Amino acid sequence: MARIEVPDGPGLERERLLMLQPDVAIGMGAFAQAVYEKTSLPAREREIARLRVAVANGCPVCLNTRSARAAADGLDEDAVQEVLACSIGHAPRIEGLTDRERLAGEFADRFATDHHSIDDAFMAELRAQFSDVEIIELTALCAMTVGNGRFMTVLGIAADDDGFYALPEGDG
Repeated sequence: MARIEVPDGPGLERERLLMLQPDVAIGMGAFAQAVYEKTSLPAREREIARLRVAVANGCPVCLNTRSARAAADGLDEDAVQEVLACSIGHAPRIEGLTDRERLAGEFADRFATDHHSIDDAFMAELRAQFSDVEIIELTALCAMTVGNGRFMTVLGIAADDDGFYALPEGDG
């Protein structure tokens, strides 16, 4: 149950809450569109990072969201559950993850819990695997998911449907 007054009506609680301030909803939607639809990062890397932030935030909505693109690329629900089960502060060391996927998960953990630990040495490790543009995209993803997850959690927004939410990943 939300911690503020959310109007009754059709749609999910989070959607009804955001419609209380449509300009904020539009801004959040535009940021999500840029992060999910206008990115060069592979879906699996994005989803691993997003899931790690969801764990750090403890956001019910974020934990109940999935990427159809990442699933199509082989990040099935068993793998998702393994990524979610990793302790915060410990990079996912799940069998079958690439070095880039592990680094994306570690970056997300550090970003969400101790961004000062993203030091020059870690950035050098990241830059050995990711282009500068990809690092910008990964950082924007983490910023958005930390903010949105804490927004939902602080306001007490529940995961209020029977299935998983789908990320706004467009057609491409």
